Amino acid sequence: MGNWNSGRRPQPTALKVLRGNPGKRPIREEPPIAPADPSFDTPPAELADDPTAAAEWRRVAPMLRAARLVTSSDRSALVALCQQWSRYLAAHAQVIALGMCIETTKSVPIPNPYLLVADRALTHCHRLWSELGLTPSGRARAAKIGTPADAATPSKWAGLLT
Repeated sequence: MGNWNSGRRPQPTALKVLRGNPGKRPIREEPPIAPADPSFDTPPAELADDPTAAAEWRRVAPMLRAARLVTSSDRSALVALCQQWSRYLAAHAQVIALGMCIETTKSVPIPNPYLLVADRALTHCHRLWSELGLTPSGRARAAKIGTPADAATPSKWAGLLT
C-alpha cells in the first residue's frame, strides 16, 4: 500500500504549465496567488520583540519579494525562518561563551545542551531556506519555474502544420 507521503511530491499547477505537459494528463486549476506587495518588507508584529529575527526579515524579505519567490501566503514560513535563525544565533553564542563541553555539578563533562538547540534550529533553517529558494538548489528549482520549457528552444516542427 504505502504511506501518506509515498511517491513524489505533487507539483504546483503553475510549474506543470511552465514545464509543459508531456503526459497530456488533465491539469487541475488552482486559484492564482498575487505576489507580495512592498509592505511585505516590513517585519510583522510576531517579530517585534526579537530584534535579530526582525533584522533577518528585513534582510531576506526584500530579496524574495524582488525575485517574485514569495507571496503573502508564505508569510508564516518566513516568520518561522527568521525565528529559527534568531534561535540559532542565540544558541551559538552560548556555545561560544560556555564551550563545546560543560561540567555537571559532579564535575562530569557533558556536551553543551545549547549545541542541540543550535543544531535543531539550523536544521529547520536549512529546510525553510530550501523551501523559500534561498539555497543554490532552491534557486535552481525556482529558475526552472521562471523559464517555460516550451519557450526555451523552439521545436523544429513548430509552424509545420499551420
